[in-house]
Amino acid sequence: MKKESDEKGLSRIVRLIRLINEIKTNPRQRPEQLWRRLGISRSQYFEDRKALRQLGFAFDYDRKLKRQVIKDDPYLPVFDLSRWEAFSLVMAVRQLSAAGDHTLTYDAVNAIRKIVSNTDRRLRELLLGALDDVVMQDTFQVEPAVLETLWRARQACERLEILYDDFSEGRERRLQVDPYAIFFKGRALYVDAYVLEEKRVLMLRVSRVKKVIGRVGNFAMREDYDFGERHRHSFRVMVGDGPAERVRIRFEAKAARYIREAHWHESQRIYEGGDGSLILELRVSDPREVLWYLVFPWGDTAEIQEPEWLREEARQIARRVVGIYEKDEKK
Repeated sequence: MKKESDEKGLSRIVRLIRLINEIKTNPRQRPEQLWRRLGISRSQYFEDRKALRQLGFAFDYDRKLKRQVIKDDPYLPVFDLSRWEAFSLVMAVRQLSAAGDHTLTYDAVNAIRKIVSNTDRRLRELLLGALDDVVMQDTFQVEPAVLETLWRARQACERLEILYDDFSEGRERRLQVDPYAIFFKGRALYVDAYVLEEKRVLMLRVSRVKKVIGRVGNFAMREDYDFGERHRHSFRVMVGDGPAERVRIRFEAKAARYIREAHWHESQRIYEGGDGSLILELRVSDPREVLWYLVFPWGDTAEIQEPEWLREEARQIARRVVGIYEKDEKK
């Protein structure tokens, strides 16, 4: 009975956290869109909203603005954190992102800054130095001043002109951008931004923003932008413009045991083979990431079955790799 009660309690907590996350990351959802997104009933939605209000987090849908408006977001006092605990919290941001499996919004960094502000002056300088130098600059290669400008522009809906090192084009470009969301993903820090030159939302790596040239006006976020939906089918980092594509990979028995014990993606399905092997099925926006980060690391114990174009790409890469090592044998 206790286990069942604990599970219900956890389910409620997770549901409330998801509701807060949706309000903060995609405030343009109508109430009916919210309860559908969360997979709950209308009555459950209003019960959860009431529960959050009692906890101090209040929000309402403004029909004139066509968005959810946060009325109250309570501050939490910080008690009895030791110096080492505060320092460990700072380093946790670095460690969580280094794991490659977490998407943390920049709100986490701001929360740490607030905690750090409650420490004495000497410790505050040390912790802020660790946050800016070790976490932001060393780990994410981000200039704190650039990040702060992006963050403020996102909050104030200010359009920026930036100098961006575009690796795909091999050159630096001046871009006008509307920053929508700042987040950690796959060991790096990104901004989802509407790029006027491209007329679409792109993921820009913050470390490649070489300079913020200046503010060039204000913007209104596109109503069709939905952070959660946009990133839902991402396997690791990349998001696609089209629908998610099915990927099927067969793992031999000696690899299958490791595949079973990990959670690879929200869409995953596992089909067991009679010989101890398994087939892992995913629906992702960029199948190449599955090839790079899941198939190749397992070598000859993993085989792509679908889609055929990805299977062919794996063949071509494998041939080129073999060619590299065959050159050594001929010397």
